[in-house]
Amino acid sequence: MKTELIEKASRLVGDNQLLINIVSKRVQQLNHGSDPFVPTTPEMGAGDIALLEIIEGKLVWHEVDDEKTPQDPFASLAENSAVLHD
Repeated sequence: MKTELIEKASRLVGDNQLLINIVSKRVQQLNHGSDPFVPTTPEMGAGDIALLEIIEGKLVWHEVDDEKTPQDPFASLAENSAVLHD
């Protein structure tokens, strides 16, 4: 990966661990056939593409707040349902 792309993306994301997670996930997607959101050249690797997508604002990420994360929608059904016996 190109250092200049890493530095630019890092300034935008602000948290290096988050940047690593975003790039890793996007590289997985690209390697499994997802189309890039930016024009590419043959010498660009999936990591460079992911970084460029971040820099150009083509990727949007949301930090998850564990307290606001929705619970399993079926959990309340299981808690409120009666157990049937034969």
